[in-house]
Amino acid sequence: MFQLEVKRWLMEYRFPPSDGWNLTVDVDAMERANGGRHTAGKKEVAAVAEAALRSAGAHIVAHPVHGRADMVATKPGAPTFVIEVEGDSSRQKEQAMYSALGQLILSMGSADENIKYLLAVPDSKEWERQLLKIPARVKLQLGLEALLVSERGIRLV
Repeated sequence: MFQLEVKRWLMEYRFPPSDGWNLTVDVDAMERANGGRHTAGKKEVAAVAEAALRSAGAHIVAHPVHGRADMVATKPGAPTFVIEVEGDSSRQKEQAMYSALGQLILSMGSADENIKYLLAVPDSKEWERQLLKIPARVKLQLGLEALLVSERGIRLV
């Protein structure tokens, strides 16, 4: 599952704009399969996922406060969620997870207790193995949740 697909299903199941969520989604050229080498069919799959995000009401732009976070979800009366998303790619899953964790940690500069952090990846045994490496105590201290995402739903790890 590509990164844009993870974003789409995360929106559908956890942050639907139809339920009052204001969702900002950062999409870069590589996610759209523009430039570089990509798996056959990625461009078409990414276009469908991006169209679904747009038609549901997600804003495809960098967030004005949280910058290039992959996704930022806000809703009156709810915490703000800053989300890093990984998808299947040629990069090793372990390296992708470390990169996403690093990006999340660097974004944790705010003292705002109302901000929660999510790491979302495709729902597969390989990704689940990576997420299980993050100690529960560390997730609790960081206010971090790890999610496995698929077209069938979301699982918390």
